[in-house]
Amino acid sequence: MNRARTVAQRAEEALRNLNALMLVALLAGCGAPQEELPEYVLPPEWAPHDAVWFNYNGNAIDTVLDQVVVALLPSTFVVCVADDDSLAMRTVARWDSLGIMRDRYRMEVLGETIMTGTVRDMGPIFLRQRDGTLAVLDADWNYYGDHENLVGSSAEMLAQQDSFPTMIARRLGLPVVHSNLVIEGGAVEVNGAGILLQVEAVTMQRNPGWSKDSMEQEYKRIFGVQEIIWLKDGPVDDTWYMDPRVHGNVFCQGTGGHVDEFCRFVNDSTVLLAWPDDVDLTDSLQLITRQRMDVNLRILEQFRDRDGRALHVIKVPTPEIEFNAHVMNTERSYDQMLLKENKDLQAGDTIRYIPAASYLNFLITNGRVFVPAYWQEGKPASTKAKDDRMQAVMKKTFPDRSIVQLDPREINWRGGGVHCWTQQQPFAKE
Repeated sequence: MNRARTVAQRAEEALRNLNALMLVALLAGCGAPQEELPEYVLPPEWAPHDAVWFNYNGNAIDTVLDQVVVALLPSTFVVCVADDDSLAMRTVARWDSLGIMRDRYRMEVLGETIMTGTVRDMGPIFLRQRDGTLAVLDADWNYYGDHENLVGSSAEMLAQQDSFPTMIARRLGLPVVHSNLVIEGGAVEVNGAGILLQVEAVTMQRNPGWSKDSMEQEYKRIFGVQEIIWLKDGPVDDTWYMDPRVHGNVFCQGTGGHVDEFCRFVNDSTVLLAWPDDVDLTDSLQLITRQRMDVNLRILEQFRDRDGRALHVIKVPTPEIEFNAHVMNTERSYDQMLLKENKDLQAGDTIRYIPAASYLNFLITNGRVFVPAYWQEGKPASTKAKDDRMQAVMKKTFPDRSIVQLDPREINWRGGGVHCWTQQQPFAKE
């Protein structure tokens, strides 16, 4: 009953918002040619959710995600994607012990259909159709630009992963919107008012056969946006895992610059940008990130929307960079690739990995925002100060939601954050 009332309230709110937007469009069109509403729209993350999707892997990542599930509003439904029945049953047993009621969630068992990956990047992206109902975007997928399939999946597995969104759409009874453009969910950020953020280093690498104009036309078709802001590069700690050497023996295993690692909308006119502090610039890696963000800042500051309005840009800190020592092992497929591509490395050599750590890989849900926090006993006071600054920014930008801080390190070491391993399902018209 409580969930039914909550859904009804969200339905009423969503319809009021839709009517208001349509009225604005009509008024704006007076005396000028009226623009037709787009066929599909990608709602912003702060729009009301029917559910939040998670994907579980049976490792330490799950314990971080558990904290999110526990802290979600009870009225926000959870869908947990698991590869097999065994993992699903273990997750249910653990959630029972955590007091998570079974009517709050359901398990989506994939039956080993896909190789474990992030539900945001390779899973369904939910679109709103012109009549208010949902559809699922099934874009192309090439395992983060691994064009030669050197690392990751077999050709057969890649094909199965590529069909993941369509499989989910069929289970939900939703129509599918197909696109031949490679689109990863973590590489997409919208403001809900017609603006899309894209990163050249990611989108162009993933889609070498597309011109920028053709990509923009496709984004406008499937996301209902009117303007695309092209940022240049992401932070150094999200360096592409297929060309991972930063310098010396420092390597990374990131996406190449997903926007959800460094630049996020918090409303239709305000964007947060990762910005290393001046005191951080003695670290050569932070300096590289600062130089890249300086370019992105100029792009954001120079942008004007169709009505001549500028964006409000808020700089937020970057975490201190941590290193993880790793001994090269020829039995590991990724190490085999590194040894092949870097002739100065040998099996048994120790290299240093840096995680993709970011305050901007946060998750917005109904009544809650889940924000990374990196301080723990033994860490410097500067880390706590950064956590506090980020929390203050989020409290100011989301005054109507609770800010929940959590330590994302276990996910960071695997190349992402909580946002990567979750996906929002917007309110569905009923």
